[in-house]
Amino acid sequence: MNSVYSSWSNIFIAHVKRDILTNSRSLIDLISIVGFMILIIILFPLGLGPIQEKLNIVSNAVIWVGLILAIMPSLEKLLQKDFENGWLDQIATSPIPLEIVMLSKGISYWLFILIPLIITSPIFAILLDMDLKNIPWLVISISAGSLAISLIGLSGSALILGARRGNILLPILIIPLMTPILIFGVGVNEAIKINASPYGNLFLLLALTLVYLVISPFISALLVRIAIGR
Repeated sequence: MNSVYSSWSNIFIAHVKRDILTNSRSLIDLISIVGFMILIIILFPLGLGPIQEKLNIVSNAVIWVGLILAIMPSLEKLLQKDFENGWLDQIATSPIPLEIVMLSKGISYWLFILIPLIITSPIFAILLDMDLKNIPWLVISISAGSLAISLIGLSGSALILGARRGNILLPILIIPLMTPILIFGVGVNEAIKINASPYGNLFLLLALTLVYLVISPFISALLVRIAIGR
C-alpha cells in the first residue's frame, strides 16, 4: 500500500513540474492577468471619484472580483491544449490515474498563476488605500480561497472541452460556484473592519477549499473521459 501511495505522489509531482515548465515557456497568461489587475487598480478609483472613504470601503471586494475576472480567459485554456494534441487521451488510456493528473493540473495552475497574484495583492491593496491592518488578512483569505477557485476552474475547463463558444459558457458555469468563495473571502476582511472575529469566514473558506480539493479531481476526470469518449 505504501508503494502505491509513493508511486501516486511521484506521478503527481512529475505532472506538476511538467505543467509549470510548460506554462513558464509562455508567460502571456500570467502577464495578461497581472495587467488586467493593474488596469482595475488604476481605473476603479477614477470611477469612484475623489471621495477616498469610498475606495477604502470597497477595496477588498475589488481585489477579489478582479482576481476572479482576470483568470477567466486562462481557465478556458487550462485543459484545451492537452485535449487537442491527444495528450489527455493517452493519459486516460494509460495506467496512470486520471484523477491524480487532474489534481496536478489544478495545483500547478494555482502555483503558476495565482501564487504571483497572492504575492502582489498587498501592493494592490495599498494602491486601493486599504487599511494596513487588513492586508495580512487579505493575503491569508486569498491564499485559502484561490486554491478552490483554481479547482473550480479546472472542472469548468473540463466541462467545456470540445464545446463551441466555451469562452462564453465558462464564466456562466463557474462564477456561481465561485460566489461562496468570494463571499467568505471578502467577509474575512469585512469582519476585521468592524472589529469582529474573521475566523468564522476563514474556516468556512478553508472548508470549501477542502471540499473542492477532494471532489474536483474526480469530477474533472469524469468530464475529461466523457469529452474524449472513454
